[in-house]
Amino acid sequence: MPSNGVVKPDASRHDPRPEYLRALIEKSGLSQVECARLLGIDGSTMRRYLASRTATAKPAPYPVQYALEQLAASKR
Repeated sequence: MPSNGVVKPDASRHDPRPEYLRALIEKSGLSQVECARLLGIDGSTMRRYLASRTATAKPAPYPVQYALEQLAASKR
């Protein structure tokens, strides 16, 4: 990791698993709603990204994962 703590985006690290994304949100110390607002997405879209095996579940694109990783890293 660079000395400034910022990791460059690398889509080969894409991990859209809801449990990974939920862990990032928890690590950030923010709510799902707060994270959605900061990322500029609707709360219902965030819920779809975090849903496990439901009809409305939708894999999160890598930019969402990266943004959540940065939010989580900023709370260290």
